[in-house]
Amino acid sequence: MARIPEQTIEQIRSTSDIFEIVSEYVQLKKRGHNFFGLCPFHDEKTPSFSINPNRQIYKCFGCGAGGGTINFVMEVEQLEFIEAIQFLADRYKIEIDFETDSNFSKDTRSQLLELHTKVAEIFNKNLESNEGKRVVSHLLGRGFSKEIITQFRLGFSPNKYDSLLKEVRKHGSSPEAMKQSGLFISTSKGYMDRFRGRIMFSIFDSSGKIIAFAGRVFESDDPAKYVNSPETPIYNKSRILYGIHASKHEIRKTNSVIVVEGYFDFLQIFQSGIKNCVAISGTAFTEQHALQLKRYCNNVYLAYDGDSAGISAAIRTGYILVKAGISTNIVTIPKGIDPDDWIKTDGNKPLLDAIKNSNQLLNFHYKNFSEDISTNSGKSNYISEVLNELAQIKEPVTRELYAKSLSDLTQISINSIIESLQVLLNKKNKRLSYKKNNKIKTSTITNSLSLLEQDLLRLCFSVDPNIRKFLFENVKEDWLESNMVKVIYDKIYIHLHSEHSIEASLIMNDIPKDYREKLTEIIFDLEKLETSLPFARDCVKRLEENYIDLSLNNLRKRLKKAELENNDCISIIKQIDDLLKKKIQLSCYNEL
Repeated sequence: MARIPEQTIEQIRSTSDIFEIVSEYVQLKKRGHNFFGLCPFHDEKTPSFSINPNRQIYKCFGCGAGGGTINFVMEVEQLEFIEAIQFLADRYKIEIDFETDSNFSKDTRSQLLELHTKVAEIFNKNLESNEGKRVVSHLLGRGFSKEIITQFRLGFSPNKYDSLLKEVRKHGSSPEAMKQSGLFISTSKGYMDRFRGRIMFSIFDSSGKIIAFAGRVFESDDPAKYVNSPETPIYNKSRILYGIHASKHEIRKTNSVIVVEGYFDFLQIFQSGIKNCVAISGTAFTEQHALQLKRYCNNVYLAYDGDSAGISAAIRTGYILVKAGISTNIVTIPKGIDPDDWIKTDGNKPLLDAIKNSNQLLNFHYKNFSEDISTNSGKSNYISEVLNELAQIKEPVTRELYAKSLSDLTQISINSIIESLQVLLNKKNKRLSYKKNNKIKTSTITNSLSLLEQDLLRLCFSVDPNIRKFLFENVKEDWLESNMVKVIYDKIYIHLHSEHSIEASLIMNDIPKDYREKLTEIIFDLEKLETSLPFARDCVKRLEENYIDLSLNNLRKRLKKAELENNDCISIIKQIDDLLKKKIQLSCYNEL
C-alpha cells in the first residue's frame, strides 16, 4: 500500500490552519473566542457551525459534524484521507514522498483526476495543429486573450473517432479509469471518443482540479451545440459551477456573485475584470448550486440571456435561490444578445450599470409574466404562481417579507396575501407531518456516555501538565464503561505524559467518525471549564468507585448463582471483601 510518512502528515496537520481552510467554504463571523457560520454539510438558516481556532477543530451543533482540518477537507470535498492530505499539501506547498510497495495501485478517484489533467493537456496541445490553429483564431476573433485560453485550459478535440483514445492509451491509463471517465462511448465496434470536432472547456472543481469537460461544436452543422461529460465518480453536475475555482475569493470579498448561463459568457465577463462570476455547467440550476453559492456570499445577480428562454430560466433560478435564503436580483440583458456578445461589443460598463439597476425577483417576474397582468385573471394567476413558490420558503420572516413585497406590487391587501399563503402552508404541513420527527441525525452515543467520562476526556486536554500526568499514572482503562471513551482514551494515553498539551486534531484522525464528532462536542468549549488537580482527583476517585460498584454487582450475581448450584463460593467472597475494603478506603480518601 502507499503510505505517507507520519512526519509528513504531522507537518501538514500542524501547518494547516482551520480558519484559513474553513473560510474558503463558509462565511465566518467572530463571536467570543470562536467563529460561526452556516454549516456546509446541511441546509440551515441560523448558523450552528463553529470553529475553535485555539484547538484547530470545527463543530456543527445542528448536524453533529466535527473534527480537525483534515476531517473537514475530507467531508467537504468528499475525499479519502490520503487525498485530503494531498489537498492540504498542495494548499501549503508541502512536498510528499510516498512510501510504496510494488503492489500499490491508485484508487479510482486519483486515477480519474490524473486522467482528466492529462486529457486537458492533450486537448490544449491540439490547438497547435492546423485545425487547432483555426480554433485559436476563432477564439481570438471572439475577443478572448491567449492568457484566458491558457488559464482556463481551453483546447480542441479533432473530428476523429479515436484521436483521444489513442493518446490516452499511450500514457498507460488503466482500462477501468478510462471506462468510468465518461470520455469514451462504448459502441458495437468498441470504444470511441465522446468529444469530436469541438472547442473544449475544462471544468474545474472548487479546489482547482479538472473533473470534466464540455465541448462546443466547431465548423460543423451538428445540432448538438454542446456535449458535456456525463456524471462520473468525480463529477456531479448539480454541485459544480463553472469558474468557481477562479472566482471564489472575489465572490467572498464582494459578498456577491453574477451567475450566467454559458462558458463563453463567464470567460468574457471574467476577462473584462469582473471576477465575481460563475456559470452553470451542463444542467439547469439546482438547490445544490444554491447551497454552493451560499457558502461564499448572500447576494446573487442572474445575468441570463435576454430571450424568452433565458428570462424563464432566470425566474426559475431566482426562486431556488430565494428558498436557500439568498437575496436575488435579475439583470435585464438586451433582447437577442447574451452577456458574451454584449461585453465584446460594448465593454463591461453597460453590464455593470445593468447590475446596479437590476430588478428584485418578484418585480422581474411581474414585468415578464406570461399572461396579461392588467387583467384580473392574469394578476390572480401571477399571485398564485408566486405564492406557491413562497410556500416553499422555510424561514417565516423571509416568507413574510416577500409576501409584503407581493402585496405592494399587486396592490392586493397584505391580509389577503398572508391568508392565501397560510392555506398553502397548512396543506404543505399536513403532507409533511409524518416527517416531523425525521430531523437531522444526532449522535446515539450521547445517552450512553456518562458525564463523568466526559469530564475525564476534557481533563486529558488540560493545559496543566500535572493534571495530565496524574491521569496517566492513576486512570485504568478497566474503569471506563463506554467503549467509545475506551477507544479515545487509548489514543490519548500515550500523549498524557508529554510536557506539551495534547492537540485535539492529532487524535481526530485516528478514531471513527461518530467518536470524532462526539469528542469534538465534548472539548469544543474546553476554555469554559475550570480544571484543577483536585477536580481531576475527584473525577478519578468517582470513576474507580463506579467501577467497584459495578464489579460488586457482578460478583454478587455470581455468588448467588454459585450458592444455588452448591459451588465453591470462597474465592468470590474474598473478591467481594477486597472490593468493599477498597471502597471504604476511597470513602475516606482526601486530596493527595
